[in-house]
Amino acid sequence: MSDLIKKWSKERRNNQFPNVGRIAHFSPQAQLITLDAYTKDDLAKAMVAQDHEKAAEIYATIAHEITHWADVVGTVWGQGYVKRIYSGYRTLDRRNEPGSEADFPQLIKLYDEGRRLSFPDYYRIVVDNQPPYDPNHPWVIQFSAGLELDTDGQLNQSRPILFVRFLDHFSQRLLLRQPITIAALLETIAMASEYHALYSYIDGKVPEDQKIVTKYNTRTKLLQRLYEPELSLYSAPAHLLAHFCKIRDAIIAYKYASRISHLCLNLTDVHFNGLQLSQPLDDWGELFPAFKAQRDRGFAFAVICSNLAPFSSELDADGWINNALSKSGLPSAEAIMEDAIDVISNNITQSNIFAFDQTETYMLELGFGAAKSRIKSPLFGLVQSLNTLGVVPPIVDCEGEIVDWPSNKFDFQLFDAEGMVNFDFSLEGYIKNILKGCR
Repeated sequence: MSDLIKKWSKERRNNQFPNVGRIAHFSPQAQLITLDAYTKDDLAKAMVAQDHEKAAEIYATIAHEITHWADVVGTVWGQGYVKRIYSGYRTLDRRNEPGSEADFPQLIKLYDEGRRLSFPDYYRIVVDNQPPYDPNHPWVIQFSAGLELDTDGQLNQSRPILFVRFLDHFSQRLLLRQPITIAALLETIAMASEYHALYSYIDGKVPEDQKIVTKYNTRTKLLQRLYEPELSLYSAPAHLLAHFCKIRDAIIAYKYASRISHLCLNLTDVHFNGLQLSQPLDDWGELFPAFKAQRDRGFAFAVICSNLAPFSSELDADGWINNALSKSGLPSAEAIMEDAIDVISNNITQSNIFAFDQTETYMLELGFGAAKSRIKSPLFGLVQSLNTLGVVPPIVDCEGEIVDWPSNKFDFQLFDAEGMVNFDFSLEGYIKNILKGCR
């Protein structure tokens, strides 16, 4: 199993969600977390040695990836995507049978959905040789919208894209352009969980006389990452929210950007039907019907944030968010989550004849539990997963070995990591072959 998973991890990494340091990633296709830079014993060894810097890094990295898992198996958007992935796996048994061409449109649609999670690099601009930026020398933020190219190279009027643009404060020179995508929302939530885990570790494990310095260093690294051009996927939604509601504290920006991102991942069709264009985004009124029709969760995030009042530490945070939701034509956060839980509770496995059907059922059930536990806050990690679900989702280390945890009740009889990797490899190859004929 080790060699297969190591090969898969290396070759399929571009289709997965790495953490900021590129030392771990999560695969939605296999619902599997990979620790690329760690063995299964490294966290325990670091804690025994009181190497708090390394232990905190590993602990927070795991929280980042577990949050991705929870968002994929435990949100309205995520469960829909998981079901489409398993539907793709079901086509593999009939790929050599007469009439298998009927499956091709479904598979190309799944390929395009995966491609749009973060969009290819064509849609992103990063200017080389930028001077350093930081909170004292920040970027200027602007917004723009464009259209996706279709397979004929034509602008697709039904596929608009919202971009955040960052410019130099003085010259107004464009520095980078980042699409606000599903992946950007996912990374925002995962980053908030990562920093929550870091601070939790510091509070619980670091000696008292070292806490102030450790927290200062952690905060300094966060602020540096906010202005690293290559990490704009991880920071753009937090910058967007901070811009509209005038937040200067990065931790606070991530806290609320993650909460609104999570709500956007849980919007139902009924919610999208009620979404109303906000005045600050009025320039894209002509594109708004297409944004709604494609259920663009990144655009919904921008609409909600643009309706937020200026932030104050004295305000009622729930009321502040609910007011913005109301202005956006959406119900309260509580009502959104109630509707989402109702949708998720009704998701069922699509068949009971394939070996992996029980895996899909298990993931949907765990996702339902994760969704219920995150109604008030999307923050997730090792402790939250064990406390609320009794499980840690499947994780393999840099050697391709399963990482186990004390008290972990995850049922590996219902999840075969090697089997999931094989399905992912097989479906990727099948779709690539179809693409040779139609793209």
